[in-house]
Amino acid sequence: MPTRAYWQGQIRLALVSIPVEVYPATRSGAAISFHQIHEPTGKRIRYEKVAPGVGPVDRDEIIRGYEVSKDEYILLDDDEIEAAQVESRKTLDLVQFVEPS
Repeated sequence: MPTRAYWQGQIRLALVSIPVEVYPATRSGAAISFHQIHEPTGKRIRYEKVAPGVGPVDRDEIIRGYEVSKDEYILLDDDEIEAAQVESRKTLDLVQFVEPS
């Protein structure tokens, strides 16, 4: 599996922008992933979204929430989550060169 850049951005020097990708210096070993299989039938087990005491729920009934204490949540819609995200410039400004010594 090819290594993925964990950061992409630009180095800017006056009017020149140089694209940059940052890669990890080490590589983890090859990962093996397994699926769960129902042994008697040989069929793959799927993840089903269920609510305790309710049963399976539709995807459009699911919202996100932040747990503030056990079983107490602050519910957030997509607009609220988007408004709370910090904007990343993904630009490194090169402000000066230094002597090699």
